Amino acid sequence: MALPAEIAEVVGDAREWEGRSWFPPGPQLAVCLSGGKERLADLTDGELLEVAAAARRQTSWAQARELAAIAELAGRRADGDSEDDARVLSAHESVTDEVAAALTVTGNAAATLVHLAERLADELPATRQALEAGRIDLAKARVICDVTESLSGDVVEHLEAVALDKASGQTSGQLRRRITRMARRLAPDAIEERKRDAVRGRRLEVWENPSGTASLALCDLPPEEIHAIYNKISAAARGLKADGDPRPLGVLRVDLAKQLLGGPEFPAAVSALLAQAADTESSPQPADDVAIPALAAMVERRLADVSDHVPPDELPVAIRQAAQEMHGKLAQRRDAVCQGDDEAHGRPGYRPSAALRREIETRHATCVFPSCNRPSRRCDLDHTIPWRPGTTCRCNLAPLCRRHHRLKQSPGWTLLQLWPGLLIWTTPAGAWYIVRPDRT
Repeated sequence: MALPAEIAEVVGDAREWEGRSWFPPGPQLAVCLSGGKERLADLTDGELLEVAAAARRQTSWAQARELAAIAELAGRRADGDSEDDARVLSAHESVTDEVAAALTVTGNAAATLVHLAERLADELPATRQALEAGRIDLAKARVICDVTESLSGDVVEHLEAVALDKASGQTSGQLRRRITRMARRLAPDAIEERKRDAVRGRRLEVWENPSGTASLALCDLPPEEIHAIYNKISAAARGLKADGDPRPLGVLRVDLAKQLLGGPEFPAAVSALLAQAADTESSPQPADDVAIPALAAMVERRLADVSDHVPPDELPVAIRQAAQEMHGKLAQRRDAVCQGDDEAHGRPGYRPSAALRREIETRHATCVFPSCNRPSRRCDLDHTIPWRPGTTCRCNLAPLCRRHHRLKQSPGWTLLQLWPGLLIWTTPAGAWYIVRPDRT
């Protein structure tokens, strides 16, 4: 690929990346970064670092564009917001789930992105410009957003200016410490109120790790309480270590905390460590139904074809119509599959039997919204087509958490179950997401 004339002129006879740390991000820098991997072998160590720094500036520029697009979408959805209705999500909640599905992130991650996008667009324009120019990265933009949260406009403006003055030469941790100290001096009452609000929302969180383990955390407690808990457990762990326990101190802390949370009093928890044992369990992998992948592929091709041949402004309606058309054409075969040889199609009442609930929860381990991880046992067992005319049947039931149950009923969203366990969401923007069963 030939370089643009203005870039070639800059490069001249010098090495390609020599002294290029000033080059701003954007389309021209993307051209410079687009060389094949083999070209990196020709660069000096210093030039390789210049490339890495340039790639980071380009990433910041791209992230600024991503956030600007999210802010624009959120603004459009807010313009069409209607009166409060407990049965549906607000426009702001709906756009969060639209972003979560489009970017394949969790609802919490999408909410963070939407909030950051809106604040950069409305309250922190200088931070947005610094991110787009590659002078700060996304982590530093989030620090500025976090520290200035819920502060008055003049304080936010002052803190933003102070932060950006040195942010490019600081790590995100250094930046956070510096502007947090200043925020406490400028708005001590607001900072203290923000802390009280966070403590009121304290919680216990659990998440799974890539290694197959899980983590547990106490979140948003006052610092003095957290340090007191940590120091108490650390003292006991050091005592065990002094008595000859060979385990690392960090492992002893975790094992003591686990025993304490498991129920025994503190002395018993220490004693229990001496006889501690661990068990592992394995679960079989779900069987695969060959009909589901084939049907899903057919649906994907059909909707992609619609998307390729319909003007953008007509896309949302066209996608919904195509999905509903496929749902209708499959109705007779879908009912026949559910009925089988002897059983009636569906149950006479609204509430599914215990056996049917177990089947649905086994088929989908989590809420069927694409980015939701709430376990199905903690979800509503939703009738995809509302009961009467919809039936209480395996082809019309799916787990939905309460939030996404409301999203399904929100303007612009549809959820169809094309085949037992195979569902399709369509969004206000005309996107679609196919959800397959975990087990069949």
